[in-house]
Amino acid sequence: MKKLFKSMFVMAALTTSVFFTSCGDDTTDPAKESVAPTLTVNDGVASTTVSLSVDTIFIKTLASADTDRKIKKLTITRAITGQSTNTIKSATYDAKDVIYTHKDVIAGEILINEGDVVTYTVTVEDDKAKTTTKTFTAKVSSVALSPQILLGAPGNNTNLFRFFGTADGFRQYTAGATGNDQARNNSAKIDFVYFYSTSGSVLNAIYSPDYAFGAGNGWDSEISTWPTKNKTLYKLTTLTSSEFDALQGSSFIAELALIDFTLGTQDRVASLSVNQVLAYIKKGDNKRGFILVGAPATNNTGQILFKVKSEL
Repeated sequence: MKKLFKSMFVMAALTTSVFFTSCGDDTTDPAKESVAPTLTVNDGVASTTVSLSVDTIFIKTLASADTDRKIKKLTITRAITGQSTNTIKSATYDAKDVIYTHKDVIAGEILINEGDVVTYTVTVEDDKAKTTTKTFTAKVSSVALSPQILLGAPGNNTNLFRFFGTADGFRQYTAGATGNDQARNNSAKIDFVYFYSTSGSVLNAIYSPDYAFGAGNGWDSEISTWPTKNKTLYKLTTLTSSEFDALQGSSFIAELALIDFTLGTQDRVASLSVNQVLAYIKKGDNKRGFILVGAPATNNTGQILFKVKSEL
């Protein structure tokens, strides 16, 4: 009996010893695993829109390796809709941080068409072969087409819009100090001014926002309240309404290239007529386009219809 109790005691002790030994942490902490590099492309903007006439697309990269790691390689590829993928940059480094801007020259070098998407893929690799990849896309879109733009003549109390610009989807604005679309609060976005006058042969006319109306005439008192007065210059064309409608992509760019904006431009075109097509250039950003006159107002309480194709 004594031997039995002694054996049970020894086994219990051994079990307890094994239990405490198994619960103890007799391993050493493994080295902390590094993480893949961080990568920012074009300040985090994922996409943009470019015109067929784009000269250069910039790919700005900022890469940082983890603590005690180094960036070893940077690769940039370019893929265009319907074309093969090409490596346009491959460079080796031995640095914790890499800042690099690639200038991808398009004009005269790369064939792009309206509607194409140019996809840039940027990959960085560290000295542990860990990689991070980001993409940036540029959609080729040359023309912004406005909806129908209806502006009221000064005596029109139903349609209060008198001005518009290409920004914000060709947004239209009102005169005066009431309402949510006041021109005076949005003058930097206004590219086109409309006014109807029976004085002389003016009738329906489109103006540059910086046009010098005579004191007390036209929109003189209104525009004098604007902090910004953009400059837009117009030029008469021989385009028909059908030809205007057909302009898109490459034909739009080609037609603009035929317009010499250094000669014969005006800051006002009066006596606008139905289906007349004007070319214009905004001097602030040098963006160009065409305006189709739909139905002009017939009197001071009427309205005029415009359609615009604007360079993006």
